[in-house]
Amino acid sequence: MPAVNERLLLAQRLSGQKLHIPDMRPIMSHWPCDQHMDYEVVKTAVEKRFASVSGGKAQKAISDANPALLAARWWPTIPEKSYRVMTDLVIWFGLWDDVIERLTDDAAAADLRESTKDFIRTTLGLAEGSEATTVTNPLIRSFQPIGAEASAFYNKDRRRILLDHFDQYIDATRLEAEAEQSSGIPDLKDYWEVRILTSGMGTLLGLSEYALQVQLPLDFMRSKEYNTLWVTAVVINSIVNDLLSLKKEMKAQSVLNSVAILFHQYNDIDIAVDLSLDHIRQLVTLFDRTAADVLRSTEIFDACELDAIAQVIDLMRTVNTGNLEWSLHAKRYGVAQHLTEDGAIELIL
Repeated sequence: MPAVNERLLLAQRLSGQKLHIPDMRPIMSHWPCDQHMDYEVVKTAVEKRFASVSGGKAQKAISDANPALLAARWWPTIPEKSYRVMTDLVIWFGLWDDVIERLTDDAAAADLRESTKDFIRTTLGLAEGSEATTVTNPLIRSFQPIGAEASAFYNKDRRRILLDHFDQYIDATRLEAEAEQSSGIPDLKDYWEVRILTSGMGTLLGLSEYALQVQLPLDFMRSKEYNTLWVTAVVINSIVNDLLSLKKEMKAQSVLNSVAILFHQYNDIDIAVDLSLDHIRQLVTLFDRTAADVLRSTEIFDACELDAIAQVIDLMRTVNTGNLEWSLHAKRYGVAQHLTEDGAIELIL
């Protein structure tokens, strides 16, 4: 008797369900939310660049994702040069992620991962003499200007921390590919263990100091409080994405999504949405409580260090308020047309 494909059955149960997502803005309404003043200029520059070098499909993917808007919303207060570099990082990350997801040849995917890790290590000045390799892949090589900026800003210890974030993300894409090939449905604990790494947030948040042009105390970066802030910011971001991308993922025949897993457990899409929103609320409360405790640590950090910490904490907040605004308005998830007057989203899966 053939094995039951649980994911196919789940997709069939989800199909035709009415998805109602209440307005999520009030949950984070006390957090900063803005848009970079140079957005229009950078958006135009990105469009011109890809109009001349990309095919129709790739150009549409860039246009739908609107990386300049994502960067403008995530990092609204950073210097203009940093904003341009972070936009390039968003573009590089999105293109690389799309390529690795489309690869069906395991050997080719493994080669892309290793070549990328080698090139980033070399670009960050962390490869030993014999380890430096020549990479010809143009997508991988397009990371070079980003790596050069990071190398000029960070000392060697901080570059090692940054490299770890890239390595963890790149290695985790193999776990994601293996999970996608499975016909079973993971529990939420297993899902989040992989999702936190494959979201790519580590690589983007890893350049927070560069973006803001500040230096965090290493003791803070190694603290449990920083880890709590980091993981909490990543999971909030990922839940919002899972809610808003569910229909898009189903079109791609994927139900590896926290909302879908909750629906599988409770057989009720409204309960799945409510539990997701409750999770976000709990995480926002945890983030704020942890941030307040850190910023009261005047006996541990001096005024300059606390100012840098405060800036990074607010950056983690704008990453999430900005991610929500970008997700609602960019064409990538296609939810703008389903927004109601009260800010809710209503659509049929």
